[in-house]
Amino acid sequence: MQLKQTVTVSHVPGYSDPAPKTTLEWVCPDCDYFEEADGEKGE
Repeated sequence: MQLKQTVTVSHVPGYSDPAPKTTLEWVCPDCDYFEEADGEKGE
């Protein structure tokens, strides 16, 4: 299992700065299994 960090940037109308959201999830490179990492916050 490997910990993968994904940053998604969404542009909100009316705000000049984009709102990034960081998501951590455990990914198995040998299969299609994945799940969100609980209790860990990547910022």
